[in-house]
Amino acid sequence: TGALTMTIEENKAIVRRFVTEVWNDQDLEVVNELYGPDYVGHWFRPDGEDVDRAGLKQFIGDVYHAFPDYQMDIEFIHGEGDLVTFGFTGTGTHERAYMGIPPSGEEIPGRPIPGHVTTKIDDGRIVAGWATWDALGLLRVMGALPADMSELSAAADD
Repeated sequence: TGALTMTIEENKAIVRRFVTEVWNDQDLEVVNELYGPDYVGHWFRPDGEDVDRAGLKQFIGDVYHAFPDYQMDIEFIHGEGDLVTFGFTGTGTHERAYMGIPPSGEEIPGRPIPGHVTTKIDDGRIVAGWATWDALGLLRVMGALPADMSELSAAADD
């Protein structure tokens, strides 16, 4: 049993389904089908703590709430053994507060937010994940940071 029972192409199909159905179609129930009950996500939380499957659903739900038209595009996908890595860009309109930041009304398409996700798949279910994304770029788009970061260093010199 385990990862060897699934082909790399089958594992990639699981990840594509996650992006299409969970992120783009906003169907959180698919997470329960695609992710194992003991899933551990090593990403995204500002405090650096891992998340479980419920934490993943909470994070995605928070994104939906703040960016109701959010869409994720896969830029590339690569699989080896039980790991699948994909690069993505995300777009959407900041219509509601996100991470305590009031809505800016800004559309991300002017500067899609890039990131990478690596998943570990065992017997057809995602059991672990690692991700990075351009949180600084998102903060700029949302108006929480200036587009020209030199403004911040100038203020520190005063």
